[in-house]
Amino acid sequence: MKSFTLIQWIIIIILSLLTALEPLSIDMYLPAFIPISKTFGTTLAAVQLSLTAFLGGFAIGQLFWGPLADKFGRKKPILISLGIFIAASIACIYVKTIEQLWVMRFIQALGGCGGVVISRAVVTDYFEPSKTLKIFTLLALIMSIAPIVGPLIGNAILTPFNWEGIFWVMVFLGIGLVLLTLFFLPETYKRVNRKPVGNVFNNYIHILKIKKFTFYALVAGVANGALMVYVGNAPYLIMEYGQLSGNTFSIIFAINALGLMIASYLTNVFQKYTTTQRLVKYALTVMSVTSILLMIAIFIHSNIYIILSILFVFIFPIGILFPATTELAMKPFTDNSGSASALFGSIQLLVAFFCTIIASLINDGSVVSVGVAYFICGLMAFFSILPKIKDDIREYKYR
Repeated sequence: MKSFTLIQWIIIIILSLLTALEPLSIDMYLPAFIPISKTFGTTLAAVQLSLTAFLGGFAIGQLFWGPLADKFGRKKPILISLGIFIAASIACIYVKTIEQLWVMRFIQALGGCGGVVISRAVVTDYFEPSKTLKIFTLLALIMSIAPIVGPLIGNAILTPFNWEGIFWVMVFLGIGLVLLTLFFLPETYKRVNRKPVGNVFNNYIHILKIKKFTFYALVAGVANGALMVYVGNAPYLIMEYGQLSGNTFSIIFAINALGLMIASYLTNVFQKYTTTQRLVKYALTVMSVTSILLMIAIFIHSNIYIILSILFVFIFPIGILFPATTELAMKPFTDNSGSASALFGSIQLLVAFFCTIIASLINDGSVVSVGVAYFICGLMAFFSILPKIKDDIREYKYR
């Protein structure tokens, strides 16, 4: 990391902030779920749908900003995307109904995802190939830290300024990124290399035909879906059912985020002893088994700390699945790795989007429905790995 110049460090900081925009926009407003539900006289399940809308907008938006960046360069699309993010963030403050909040969160995500997607392209444009891995590692670390600080920031803002203050912070964050991008981020994509937008969408169809990519993208989606179901239900489970304070909620959320970081780090250690494919299988197995234990613990109304302990074990393997599935899905690609990366992220978020919809539909306001939502995620994990288990059984029989 010492080999970077001052200008390169400034660019890395800007890209890190752009990358952190998504998790911060999700996690900062989690402590405000209950106040938002009271403001609009609605249920927590309805507020959770605003998270679902955000995920949907983020998944769809990625498919558009990538091709636009290949056509018009990096800087202008980032500025336009941030403009949309800022306008939608302001609109979120003045909405009158929960339905309007759903719409504005969707538009906010459409804008916010532009900087996240394009920042990866800027890395490959601007930096030498020998340095890109270091930068992507740093960006991944930022993505892991944001869920820790997000709820802490949101909880600190909530007391003096109510939930609207959280969206004002998003507005100022967006404005700050516009200024940084405008004055300090260079245009990194050469005009001679720019491709027609249509070619990129044709690449998406070609990429989807590669079974290995599609399988691991879906597995990554199941992992992200489980994480988003946890994120959406955590305020109710911890603060309302568990009767724990907002500060305690932030600490618990930080502990689980730290678990994800440790799991991601251990992935490199585990790879010395087993294959990445087996790591994925083991992680999904742990998720499946733990989801059953979690549902039982919630169903019999166990102590909240027992439930949270099991929940930590349920979340921990997700930290392994994220880097492992990314590596396996991206391995077949060289020339069109950018399009593959955008499609991978989009599929990942689309699956999470549908997981949160299912969780909202089955949510009847009881803690049991929360347990069922986790169990469904575990069931999806089991069915994801079922073909691999069948292959192992078949291989064992013919030894």
